Amino acid sequence: MIEIKILIDANNEEKDIIFNSILLENIDNKSVSINKEKAEIVIRANTLNKGRAIMNSYISWIYTIMETIKKVSKNDRKNSS
Repeated sequence: MIEIKILIDANNEEKDIIFNSILLENIDNKSVSINKEKAEIVIRANTLNKGRAIMNSYISWIYTIMETIKKVSKNDRKNSS
């Protein structure tokens, strides 16, 4: 079994946005746990390929969220949450 931890290093507002935006897929329920307090996503998979695939999916999601935050900030728009 392989274990991968994704740690989020961001300010509290960004962490809130990220963790409120990430939806745990039903297919990932047995493989992924999300801990908002520790700002981490833990992936446990039976094979390296499955672990990497899941990891890449969540990293892509986080990257998209962070890029959106940057674009909104650059345009001086306020977060509507």
